[in-house]
Amino acid sequence: MNLTILGSGTCVPLLERGAPVNFLQIGAQNILVDCGAGTLKQMTKAGIRYQDLDMICFTHFHPDHIDELPAILHALNWTPGFKRTKNLTLLGPKGFKTHFEKMVAPLGGVMPRPDTYQIIIKEISTVFHLAEFEIHACKTKHCLESIAYKFKTGEKSIVISGDCDYDDALIKFCNHTDLLLLDCSFIHEHKMIGHLTAKECGIIGLKAKVKKLILTHLYYEPHIESGLYDQYRLREARKNFETAILGEDFMVVGV
Repeated sequence: MNLTILGSGTCVPLLERGAPVNFLQIGAQNILVDCGAGTLKQMTKAGIRYQDLDMICFTHFHPDHIDELPAILHALNWTPGFKRTKNLTLLGPKGFKTHFEKMVAPLGGVMPRPDTYQIIIKEISTVFHLAEFEIHACKTKHCLESIAYKFKTGEKSIVISGDCDYDDALIKFCNHTDLLLLDCSFIHEHKMIGHLTAKECGIIGLKAKVKKLILTHLYYEPHIESGLYDQYRLREARKNFETAILGEDFMVVGV
C-alpha cells in the first residue's frame, strides 16, 4: 500500500498546504480519502490520473473534505478523448446517500448522470469488504457523521483519522497499525473541541503502539509564523512519540 498526501491543510487556505485529500494505491485500486477544494489540481501536480480512480471515501460532510466531488464527476464526464467505462464507488458514513443527492441535485443541468458507467453509493458502518483488501470504519468525535478509516490488506494497515478529537475508541481502532495519519490541528494551548492537538497525537501514537505517525490537517496560528508553529507542533508530539512526522503535500509513504 502506498499513501500520497495531496492536502495536509484545512479549510483555511495556505500556499504550501492544500485542503484535506489523500490518495491510496492498494494493488490495482486507486482510492481518494476526502476531496477538498483543489483536489484535481493536486492530483495533476502529483502525476495521478483522476480518470483512473476506483473509489472515493469520505470521512464526513464538511465542505473542506467533500466539495471537490462535483468537479471530479464533471471532469470524468467531459474530459476530451476520455470515455469512462469502469464504475466509480463513493463510500461514506451514515447519511451519505442523502447528502450526495442533495449535493448534486442543483447541478443536474451541467452534470448529467454518466451513461457509460455507474456511480455506486455505499454507506459504511463497520467494515466494507473488497477482493484485495478491507476497509474498516470507526466513529470519531468531531461531528454527527464523522468516521476514521482503516485500510487493511494481509498484515498491513493504514489508518486515516479524518477530523477527530481524543477518544479511547480511536486508540483501540489504531492499535498496532503500520501507519497512522492523524488530525493535528493545533498545539495543546490552542486546543479546540472536535480536533486533536500535537500532544494528544503523540499520546495516541504511543498508546496505540503504531509503527509510524504522520501529522496532518494542520491549522496555523495568525500570530505565529507558520514554519515556527509547525516546529512547536512537532516538538510537542515528539514528547510522547519520538518519531512523529509532519505531513507535507505530495509526501509519499509506503507500508
